[in-house]
Amino acid sequence: MAKSIQERLIKLSVYKDYDFRFPFHPNHYYIPYPHMIRKCYALSMNERGVLVDILSHLGENEEAFPSQETIASNLGISESTVKSAVTTLEKKGFIKTVRRRGHVNCYRVNDLESNPYIAFSEAAHYFLRYYQPKYVKKSLIQSVIADVIHSEKYALHARGLREAYRSTDESDVSYPDLVYDMVSELLVDIRMKLWEEKGVEVSLPIYSDFWKYADLYLKSIGFEDGDECDWDEYLNTVDEEDLTQGQ
Repeated sequence: MAKSIQERLIKLSVYKDYDFRFPFHPNHYYIPYPHMIRKCYALSMNERGVLVDILSHLGENEEAFPSQETIASNLGISESTVKSAVTTLEKKGFIKTVRRRGHVNCYRVNDLESNPYIAFSEAAHYFLRYYQPKYVKKSLIQSVIADVIHSEKYALHARGLREAYRSTDESDVSYPDLVYDMVSELLVDIRMKLWEEKGVEVSLPIYSDFWKYADLYLKSIGFEDGDECDWDEYLNTVDEEDLTQGQ
């Protein structure tokens, strides 16, 4: 029975014996690459490439030490492009950089599961899949989505969501509730911008759809009806600044 393309790709990644088709083959192995990162509207192609290259260098302690020169060489881009992408990835909460004097920077990947920009992007993909008018080109709607997600408004929303995720104050609005509110607002903003700037009218997702997926998410991280979730179990509480002490 012929092997599936997935099996062949894995074999290509880990095959170490001499192969006349690839007499020089230094790039072994592979990493899982979720579609929600590959298709994230909040990331440019260079930002995605830099993020994936950092992910590929992660060790068991979840830290990566590639120099920007190494990343640039791996991706075939300039060091200035890498530096710009790293800065943006930090602002959007995908990574944290621990700068060590006289040494290569250390990169730590944040909790991608809670990254607001991934939540925004996935909501936009949901919008495109189920509510895009068939007569409207996806490229038109995608340009509007990018404008909305990259706006200062959603940079502030993302900051608020990150703070809520780390908050232990019971009086604050819960992170899941904020996510639901923000993605709902995002879809309204996309719809309004399409109408005001492009003259395209689209329907809005049914809110019950979002509640269904919100409930699935809550159960996946430990929430049950009437229970409280121990956020400390899911948060990285190590202060990155402590890592630089004694350097």
